[in-house]
Amino acid sequence: MSMVSALKWFHNWVGFFISITMLIVLTTGVYLGSVDLLKRTDNKGQAFVPLTLEQKADTVSRLFERYPSMSTIRFPTEHTPYIQASTRGKAIALDNQLNELSSSSSFDLPFYETAFWLHRNFLIDNGGKYINAWASLAGGIVTLIGIYLWWRVRKGFRLKQSLPKNTRSSSLLKSHIQLGLFISVPLFILCVSGFLITYNSLWTGALKPKAALEQVAYPVSQANDWLSQLTSAQQIWPEAELISVSKPRSTPNKGPQPDTDTPQQLVYSIQFDQHQGVWLREADRISINYQQGTIESVLKHSDRSFAGKVASFVRPLHDGLNMPASYVMLITLVSLIGTLILSFSVVTFSRRTFSRKKAS
Repeated sequence: MSMVSALKWFHNWVGFFISITMLIVLTTGVYLGSVDLLKRTDNKGQAFVPLTLEQKADTVSRLFERYPSMSTIRFPTEHTPYIQASTRGKAIALDNQLNELSSSSSFDLPFYETAFWLHRNFLIDNGGKYINAWASLAGGIVTLIGIYLWWRVRKGFRLKQSLPKNTRSSSLLKSHIQLGLFISVPLFILCVSGFLITYNSLWTGALKPKAALEQVAYPVSQANDWLSQLTSAQQIWPEAELISVSKPRSTPNKGPQPDTDTPQQLVYSIQFDQHQGVWLREADRISINYQQGTIESVLKHSDRSFAGKVASFVRPLHDGLNMPASYVMLITLVSLIGTLILSFSVVTFSRRTFSRKKAS
C-alpha cells in the first residue's frame, strides 16, 4: 500500500469512527458558544462608567466580604459595563453602587449542564474526558491529512460547491471538501487545544513566572489595605487598565494536615490590560501578598517566553475565555459548519462502503 493510499484509508476509516464523538462535541459546542454570545450581548442595562482606584479598592474589599465564595471581582469595561463577582459557573452582576443586578449560574439554563458534560466527557465521568481528548487529537490529524490529500489534486476553490445541490453522494462530498477547507485551520486548533485542556500538565508549567536574574525592588504597600496595594500595582503599569482581582486558589486537602502556627499566605492576582484592542484580555498580571503588602511577581504577556505565550492561549482558543465576542462567533460558526461536513461524510462513506457490500 502506497503512502497516499494509507493516508486515504486513515482519513476515511478513522474519520468515520471518530465522527460520532466529533458530532457530539461540535453540536454541543454550537450550543455552548451561542449561550456565551447571548451573555456577552446583555449589558444589564448599564452604561460604561470607569471606576477610580479608590472605588475599585472599596469594591474588592466589600464584595469579597459580602460574597466569600466568589473568587474573582471584575470591574466595568467597555465590553462588560458592570461589576461582576464570579466563581466557576456562577456570576453576580452589580452596578457601580454595588446594588445587585442579577445572579446567574450557567447550569441553571435549560440543557446547559447536559450539553456541557456531553461536550467534556460524554456523560461518562473521568474516563470520558480521555476518550474525548484522543478523539480530538485524531480529529486534528484527520484534518491535516484531508488538507494534504486535497493539495495533491487541488483545482482551486469552487464556492458554488460549498452547499450541496442535492443529496447525491457526489454533491455531499464536494461540499464536504469545500467547507472543510474553509474551516480546516480553526478546526485543527479546536481539536488540538481540546486535547491539551485534558492533558494540561503538558503546558501549564510554561505559565509559571520564571525567577528573575536580577531582583527588582517593587514598592511595599500597607498590609491588609486594598487601596494601598492596588495603588502600588497600578504604579508599576500606570497606563494599563486594572481589570480584575482574583483570590488564590485553595488546595484541596488530601488527608490529615500537620498542625502549624503559620497561616496560609493570601497571594492575590491582579489582572491588567496593557494595550487596547488586544485579543487575549487580562493577560498581564501582578501577584501581591495581601497580608504583607509585598509584590510577589510581575508578568506581562509580552514578556513571557514563546512557550508561555502559546500556553496562555490554549484554553482561550478553545472556549473563547477572555477573547473578543468576534472570536466566540468564529468558533461557534466553525462548530456549526463542522457538524454539517461530518454529517455529509458519514452519509457518503456509509453509502459507498456498506451499501456496496450489500449490493455485492
